[in-house]
Amino acid sequence: MKQGKSYFTVILWILLAAIAAYFGYHVISSLYAPLMTATVTPYEAGAGYYASGFVVREEELLYSQYGTTVLSCAEGAHVAANDTVATGYRSEDARLRQTRMDELSGQIEQLQYAWSAVSSVYDQAALDADIADALAQLSRYLALRDMNSVSDLSPELKGFILRRTGSDADSGTLQSRISALQAELDTLEAQSAGDTSAISAGRAGTFSAAVDGYEAVLTPERLMDMTVAEFEAVQPDEADAHAIGRLITSTTWYYACVVPASELSDVEEGDRATLTFARDYYQPVTMRVERLGENEAGSRLLVLSSDRALQNVTLLRQQSAEIVFTSYAGLRVPKSAVRVENGQTGVYILEGTLAKWKPITILHDTGESYVVTLDTSSTNNLWPGDELIINAKNLYDGKVVN
Repeated sequence: MKQGKSYFTVILWILLAAIAAYFGYHVISSLYAPLMTATVTPYEAGAGYYASGFVVREEELLYSQYGTTVLSCAEGAHVAANDTVATGYRSEDARLRQTRMDELSGQIEQLQYAWSAVSSVYDQAALDADIADALAQLSRYLALRDMNSVSDLSPELKGFILRRTGSDADSGTLQSRISALQAELDTLEAQSAGDTSAISAGRAGTFSAAVDGYEAVLTPERLMDMTVAEFEAVQPDEADAHAIGRLITSTTWYYACVVPASELSDVEEGDRATLTFARDYYQPVTMRVERLGENEAGSRLLVLSSDRALQNVTLLRQQSAEIVFTSYAGLRVPKSAVRVENGQTGVYILEGTLAKWKPITILHDTGESYVVTLDTSSTNNLWPGDELIINAKNLYDGKVVN
């Protein structure tokens, strides 16, 4: 019996020692653990929804009935009514003829430039400086692989060189050469009258060479009465072989998507939302809630609009985007720093070697942190730059911490 009691006593003392070691370890750890802090920073977060939808604009297609069509308008270029956007050729010979005509026009322009210098007095030192500047620019463009700028600068540089190497004896030769090239150009222009034609914009707008079949299927007018079912069933028209591009004729553009009705419970037409595309264009855009469709089986069609002109976005059509209806601006506070004491939510900050209590008002939960109110009415409130105490225990206002 005594032997059984001795075993029980040993086990009891072992258990008590383990408990004492456990609590002793945590006490020592809390006393000697390095103090962790985090700096308070301004922060803004939003509560939104990630959707997939379509960019919709007022658009009209441009057509060409010619066998070969060469665009002369860059993607996203603004054009006026009757501006040329492309040239149509009835045959490949007609296109090659136009290429030769462009070469002749460039040569004539350069020779006329050189002839004007030969026929007048010009400061050779100034001309040398112009050539040096042009060569320096050409070198920069080549280093940047900006071949468009190289192409634009080359004729000017050739003209400078022709002027620099010209003399009075060259005047007659240059004029003869100009006359011969002009005669060839006139002949080619006469031949092209029947098989070459300029294709013009019927009205002012923004040009895009991309044709996707949605131009007549998704229009601003249709969005105003479309149902969720109709929107989700939208399919593009078959591509028209004669379509060479489209003209965006209005500065107002729209983004339409289907959103769960629960996400729109506090949203009304006329409200503002911030939209950020998932690709191709990454700058947030503020848009107006143009239309909220009816609740159809828990979903609603949301139509946003904007008059803000966006650069290089004429190719946008089907896009995923984050839509934020409400944003919260304040200070970012890690959740590990937040405490509730005496029914009040707040944090401890480090001032010198002292812990100081500061109350906070939570605006939004981001998951790992809170967005809290920035109240600058008193220094007793939390401010940007304050050092939050993260891991210290048994804190109180005014406690000395290491």
